[in-house]
Parts: sequence; C-alpha cells; structure tokens
Amino acid sequence: MIYQKDTAEYLDFIITLKKDFKIRESSNFIEIIQNNGQKVVSNKNKKFSKGLYLFNMVKKDIGNYIKEEGFITPFDELPVNFCNDDFNRDVKKVIGYDINNAYWSVAHLKGYISENTYLKGLDKEGLKPVRLSALSCLGKDKMYKVYENGEHKHNELNKGDKELRNFYLDIRYSTYGVLNEIAEELGKDFCCWKTDCIYFYDTKKNRKLVKKRIEEFGLQCKTENL
Repeated sequence: MIYQKDTAEYLDFIITLKKDFKIRESSNFIEIIQNNGQKVVSNKNKKFSKGLYLFNMVKKDIGNYIKEEGFITPFDELPVNFCNDDFNRDVKKVIGYDINNAYWSVAHLKGYISENTYLKGLDKEGLKPVRLSALSCLGKDKMYKVYENGEHKHNELNKGDKELRNFYLDIRYSTYGVLNEIAEELGKDFCCWKTDCIYFYDTKKNRKLVKKRIEEFGLQCKTENL
C-alpha cells in the first residue's frame, strides 16, 4: 500500500496511460487499486492520517478473537435514536449523560480489541473519526468506480463479510442496550437517547442512578446538554 498526500496528480497520470483501475472515495480518504494489486491511498483529513495504524490493529484483534472464541451473534437490534413521546420537555428540565468513547470502549470491554489497541486509540487527540471508521469498516460493502483504459465504465459493489459485520453491529447494539436498560429504570423520567448519550429529567436522584449504572457496565460518562 502506498500513501500519498494528494492523488489528483497520480490519478491524472494513470488515466493518461489508459490504465485499468478502480477507485473508492469516502469523506476521509481516496483509495485507488490497479489491476496489478497496487493500492494507493490518499488522506483528505490530516488528523485522520495520523491514526491509520488503528485499522490494521483492529483487524488483527478481531482475527485473534475469532481464532480463540469463534464468530458471534450480534445483540438484539435497537435504534440509534429513541424518544419517549410522553416526556414533556416544557415541564421537566433535561440533562444528558454521554458515554465516553462509547463504541471503542464497548469493543474493548467485550474483548474484541486488545488493551494495547484500546489505549493506542486514545493516546492522541482527533482520533475519534479513525476509531469509528476502524470499527465501522468491519465487513462493510465497498462501492468502487471501475475504469478501463482510463475511462469510467461501471460501478462495482464488493460485498462485505457478514460474519465480520456482526462484530460492528454487536458493538453498536450493545451500546444501545446499555441505554435501553437505563431508560427502563428511569421510566417516565426518561426523555430519549441519541447514539451514545441518554437524556432524562434532571434530578439529583436521576443523575446518581444514571451515572452509577453506566459505571457498573465498566464505562465512563460526562454531562451533555440537549
């Protein structure tokens, strides 16, 4: 794999040479794969490039987990956002508790990523999008634009690995499962949850309950306004 700061010049070069290749673009990087297997990656996000090592570390850890424990069945599906329609925000003051590094922490607690990988993902600022991408890319479908003789001919969908995808789904749904359990305990004082943050009626009792339950799961949190 070759890393370049800017693929524009390289792309123009291989198009001029009428090469066969395929290209995939995301919000953070561009990936070009030639027919000989050579892969060129360009990073759009400078901060993102500083944590690319996490992709290989996560992939290796998941592989080790599969060798030792086998494949998994993901936690029951739950929505990323969920609201209590009966909660009256005009009457009750709301506060939120946000789980710190939620997906990354859950992946570590479940043994999917090692202690070393977990800490490496936290040792620099600005690595959040890399941590999320390293997990979300597991078993994911990939769409490429295919070029033949330097011309775009068609798009190609590379199907992902469902068994690998289950690890990412389990991380997500397990996170929402934590929030769901707390929501049930809060009852009518539960307002909503959004990804990794739960919002509720702001009382000392509720603050204590939510913080205690989050910590009992081995997680940490911080306050967040709605």
